[in-house]
Amino acid sequence: MKRLFVMLSGWPLPLLHSMGALLGWLTFLASPTYRRRFMDNARQAGYRFAEVRGAVAEAGKMLAETPRLWFGDMPPVEWDRPEVVEQALAEGRGAFRC
Repeated sequence: MKRLFVMLSGWPLPLLHSMGALLGWLTFLASPTYRRRFMDNARQAGYRFAEVRGAVAEAGKMLAETPRLWFGDMPPVEWDRPEVVEQALAEGRGAFRC
């Protein structure tokens, strides 16, 4: 399984999202238990299916991102005001060094 995740971590995010959306819908349609729980939760929250149907694909997309999050390259991070981070580190609050 790890090899599969490592392989998928190099795929472009739009491709993973497309694949995840499809898997989200396949799971929703193929699993009566998942579908029933999904619909029960939506009803309890006061939503009709038409209002939450996009969440079916989004759940699949979120799952498909997992290999990239776990094994993909770290995205670049830029700070607008790095002095604020340095000050917080110097004061020992609100930040940590990796």
